[in-house]
Amino acid sequence: MIYSYCKHCGVESCGDVCAQCGKRAPAPCQMDKWTVDSLPLADSRAWKTTLLSLLGAAALLLAAVFGLEAMFGGPARVTLLLNSSFIWVTLSFAAVGQAVAVLFLLIQGRETNVFTLDAQGAHQHTWHAPRKWKSWARLQSADPSKDIVQHDGTVMHLSQARHMLWQDVADVQYRPERSMILLYHTPRFAPMALKIPAGEYEEAERWVAKRCKGKPAGKRR
Repeated sequence: MIYSYCKHCGVESCGDVCAQCGKRAPAPCQMDKWTVDSLPLADSRAWKTTLLSLLGAAALLLAAVFGLEAMFGGPARVTLLLNSSFIWVTLSFAAVGQAVAVLFLLIQGRETNVFTLDAQGAHQHTWHAPRKWKSWARLQSADPSKDIVQHDGTVMHLSQARHMLWQDVADVQYRPERSMILLYHTPRFAPMALKIPAGEYEEAERWVAKRCKGKPAGKRR
């Protein structure tokens, strides 16, 4: 949804016209802004990242141990290691790690992501209820200075603030079937995922396409 900020009145209004003075805000003062509630436990990207990290660590450990055994112990030691329970124990630790990660995602509970596209770039602010265990489950300190009163009077904890300037965007992927746009700072790595309500996807895509014109873009699937 389009919002605007009136410098004269110092207020943010829905639409491109100030609700107080009635003047139309110039383009640099307009923004596309929306809110998405989500459950980290239901985020497939979080599951995939955790699983790949644990399996990668297990593979590196196995490769290192078998490499050292082959170098200093010879084929007999490698055969002995293969017949032992070392491989299964290592994989078991990876499975336990995945179970712990799932528990952490479960404790995190529901979160609210506020996305803003303005003249400078894309911004994501993640909020959750001000509970210490929710912060600890995100491996963050429960800093009370980040407990901020919202417009409706409720208090929410600012878990994360992420910003990406338009000039720093190296690649864009449009995924209308998932109502998502991915902004890459480094091509194909750690994108900012703009999760968009279905009815607001087209407006967000136009906003991003206008400011990322000429940059590599994935197919609209």
